[in-house]
Amino acid sequence: MPEGYSYEIREDAKAMYVTDGMTYDQVAAGTGVSVAQLKRWGADEGWTDAKKEYRQALSSIKQNTVRLRAALLKTALDSQDPQSVYAFAAIEKAVSAGKKNAARPAPCAPERIKDINTPEQAVDALQEVVQLKLNKMLAQPDTLELSQVKELKQTMELIEKMKTKYAPDANEDPRMTAERLKEIRDMVNL
Repeated sequence: MPEGYSYEIREDAKAMYVTDGMTYDQVAAGTGVSVAQLKRWGADEGWTDAKKEYRQALSSIKQNTVRLRAALLKTALDSQDPQSVYAFAAIEKAVSAGKKNAARPAPCAPERIKDINTPEQAVDALQEVVQLKLNKMLAQPDTLELSQVKELKQTMELIEKMKTKYAPDANEDPRMTAERLKEIRDMVNL
């Protein structure tokens, strides 16, 4: 090992590559070690094989966990034994809590606030917000409630009405008027 790099840096780099799944470029950015040096370390210690083995083990653990949950559910359903039912419920609660606590990607902030000058642009902006909301709901199905689905359905129906009402007409002035803006706000605030 060349002078200047501590054992800890080398171990951190290996962990970033093998267990965190980073590329050599990402590890280099995180550690300050050159990509060439990282590749030498990786070749000397078999990082690529270790990464593959780690991923296979992780996949096996996930598959076996699903099998275990299925077996516990079958046992609980077949026996109706309170301990079996409790064991299954406890496992499912832990899985659900783990999903809730898992790091979720930060919501993407819009690049910039859109200029809304026409009713069509207002409808498009509202539709985009609904799509984002739907994606968020589907990404967290364990928190989904019937009332949210109903509200989303009503909003989608509203968007369809607005699309029809504000369809581009060649004879109309496409600019947003105060009256049109008020109509849209009133429709959204139903």
